[in-house]
Amino acid sequence: MLSVAAFHVSVLTRFQYFEEVTRIQGWGALFFSIAATISALIVVPLAVYHIRDLAQNPGHPITWFALGAGFGILTPLFTGGFTRAVGAFTGLAEGHLGISDFFSLMLDAVLVFPYDFAVEGTINLIVGLESGVFFAVIGYVIDRLNASKNENVSTWGPWVFLGAAGLPVLLFSLLGPAEFLRDLAS
Repeated sequence: MLSVAAFHVSVLTRFQYFEEVTRIQGWGALFFSIAATISALIVVPLAVYHIRDLAQNPGHPITWFALGAGFGILTPLFTGGFTRAVGAFTGLAEGHLGISDFFSLMLDAVLVFPYDFAVEGTINLIVGLESGVFFAVIGYVIDRLNASKNENVSTWGPWVFLGAAGLPVLLFSLLGPAEFLRDLAS
């Protein structure tokens, strides 16, 4: 949820102060949301499941700060790397591309992934780091709930808190006032 929210807010930051702020919509919004989700699915398991392997003991806040920084840096970079692939899928879905053009652009997306990873991804780093702060705080609280001695709290607490904390952030990034979000993230 945080990765998708961060991407949609970072799109708003590309507008200058006096420009009319518009949100990405349609197939592009859907495919970029999927790309941001895939980016988080690459980064989060590597960080959380391999670095935080003792679920019985909650991690130190410094550990979660480091994990949040890693999430905030790597997730926007991966999402940026998927930019050309998203463009190809969007063009195909909107009928602007034929199937042969689609495969050609997908090959281009694979070959140019490192370039887009660096160039397109760095544009989103500020908002990514801001989402990393949310990731660190939410992850720390979920880690504490998961390590609780109370079986109901350790079983259901992380899921309830995840929904209660992540869903409002996602909804506000998608439906909140665009100018406010742009100014907040800039």
